[in-house]
Amino acid sequence: MPCIAGIATTVPRFCYGQSEARDFARHMFSESSLNVDRLLPIFLNTAIAQRHFCMPAEWYRTDHSFHDKNRLYLEHALALSEKVMRALCEEQRLAPEEIDHLFFVSTTGLATPSLDAHLFNRLKMKPALRRTPIWGLGCAGGISGLARAADWLKAYPAKKAVVIALELCSLTFIRNDLSKGNFVATSLFADGAAAALLVGDHCAPTHARGFELLASEAITWPDSLDVMGWEIAAPGLKVLFSRDIPTIVLESARPSILNFLAEQKIALNDVAMFLSHPGGAKVIAAYCEALALPEVKTKYMWNVLRNYGNMSSATVLFVLEEYLRSADYRRGDLVLSTTLGPGFSSEMILGKCR
Repeated sequence: MPCIAGIATTVPRFCYGQSEARDFARHMFSESSLNVDRLLPIFLNTAIAQRHFCMPAEWYRTDHSFHDKNRLYLEHALALSEKVMRALCEEQRLAPEEIDHLFFVSTTGLATPSLDAHLFNRLKMKPALRRTPIWGLGCAGGISGLARAADWLKAYPAKKAVVIALELCSLTFIRNDLSKGNFVATSLFADGAAAALLVGDHCAPTHARGFELLASEAITWPDSLDVMGWEIAAPGLKVLFSRDIPTIVLESARPSILNFLAEQKIALNDVAMFLSHPGGAKVIAAYCEALALPEVKTKYMWNVLRNYGNMSSATVLFVLEEYLRSADYRRGDLVLSTTLGPGFSSEMILGKCR
């Protein structure tokens, strides 16, 4: 089976505590029709302590065009993805030209040629590099990228693939969008990048720790297009997400997860750690309730949410990376990662610590 041989992560340099973000929202939404004082406790209830952004706070206080936001997206996305890719290669003692396939996951900006082509030139990767840009899956993109890379490596077991998940959620903030949805998004989303090296069966991993990818699954629920996504508006990408996502987790994610595990002849109790995308405190709590999970099995989701917030597709790779380096990692343990994204859809992978 293909395996994740290593993961590297990075965040931009501007870091703000949640209390600072709350004060920012109080000021920015003061002229809205919302009852801001009643909504402000949302910031404290997110279980987030701090978040990282690619621009200083002053930048978000003024309006910007889609063109300017996307220009900044390209600039910072390339800088962060190059940084995280070089960190991964250094850790794995791997030269960029040794990579056979680059999967680039991002949904918070637009670029054609795609960002993987820009990165190819920056890192002087080999001309025979295969490139797969993945756009539009939002928070589900991280696990989707890992699953698609694993599928490819089953056909090419002597090859190496890298999945980069890069999101600059903060650049999608629309100064004059005074909706409740934008208010809630201001309390949750952040910027970050992660890169994972995956190798086929015929490649020897350079590090002792990693995840063998046993199986993956995807599901799209019908008539759910309005649950999560973007509205492409004149000032940029306007966030759309339903407050019913925790309810959907309770009602729909449980049977999907249990069916996936049953197909692998594995019981939920056999899974040592639940390493899913921590979309928010309510989403993690819904997973715990739906699956009767003890808090210890979700602690890495809580850790990443607290220290980084929701970085969309990149977040789940932060969760996997933190567990991979932890004292809880034990060879042979099973781990489960799930994500939810636009569609409305879910992606899942089952891994084993090798």
